[in-house]
Amino acid sequence: MTDVSKPKTRRRWNFLRRLTLLLMRIGVTSEMVAVFGMILGILAGVAFMATGETIHPRLAWSSGLLLCLLRALAIRLDAMLQPTSTRQSREDEFYNELPERVSDAVTLLGFGFASDSSPWLGLAAALSAIFSAYIRSLASARLGGRRPTGVVFMTRTQRLVLLSFASSLILGGITTGIPGTDIPEITLWMVIAGCLLTVCLRWFTLRGIKV
Repeated sequence: MTDVSKPKTRRRWNFLRRLTLLLMRIGVTSEMVAVFGMILGILAGVAFMATGETIHPRLAWSSGLLLCLLRALAIRLDAMLQPTSTRQSREDEFYNELPERVSDAVTLLGFGFASDSSPWLGLAAALSAIFSAYIRSLASARLGGRRPTGVVFMTRTQRLVLLSFASSLILGGITTGIPGTDIPEITLWMVIAGCLLTVCLRWFTLRGIKV
């Protein structure tokens, strides 16, 4: 990391810490942020879906991009607020898992129905993301609640950043990739491949865990 990038990283973390402290002061919990993030994910899916229906597709792509970035921020804040939660473990699991799965599914399905995309690829990407999360939860349960470690190629935040990047390319006039395939389809293939690779790595890790 260069000397220039270090101050930028510190400023970013300082901003997140200050925002987290502000949310704690006004009584915002990780559960509230998780539900709000779910709403952002649903709206992002609706925005992507509208790109093929509305007469202003650029506005829909811009909305989807912004909502994905806000969703990624909500994920980070949720993680930073979780240690302050006073709910019971069952409620924590409910509020942490259900909103994430709903958000993942709707966002990716909506992207599958976007302009020049594929609903079937959107469905496959949503199922891949859900299955990856299921394997992670299974490994966490086997580890006594600790998150499994190892290489992950397509986390929730990475998926959202990838969708945002694809949206920015389309807004910039780049709609087709090198293989001649449309950008939304290439993006969904990348999500599917990354999630399935992560599933395989997590499964191998899970097989090595002793009960």
